[in-house]
Amino acid sequence: MAGVIKKATGLTGMHVAKNPHHTLTALYNKILRAVSKMPQEAAYRRYTEQIVSERAKIVATTPNVREIEQKINCGQVEELIVQAENELTLARKMLGWKPWEPLAKQAPATQWAWPPANLPELK
Repeated sequence: MAGVIKKATGLTGMHVAKNPHHTLTALYNKILRAVSKMPQEAAYRRYTEQIVSERAKIVATTPNVREIEQKINCGQVEELIVQAENELTLARKMLGWKPWEPLAKQAPATQWAWPPANLPELK
């Protein structure tokens, strides 16, 4: 693994990651564990698993941090760590929200009608 390859990220308040391979691998594994608790047909699970698995494979097979940044193409590794932390938080919240379950009551037929001024209920 390539150690610290830069002295600064160039981003205010964001410090250089000391061990980005380990951090990203741990976060990606936690995300995959969280989404594995969701139903197979849940769209969030399918797409999140796909993206995170691809990124985890890149991190596992690429020893150079700059190559990881180039292959994933979503910022510096420090930014990827923040993204992964946010995704993990969202995945855990989604488990509580259960958006794959049916609605408690049907949404009104005019829910998405626009502009709202033309709706008969609002007059």
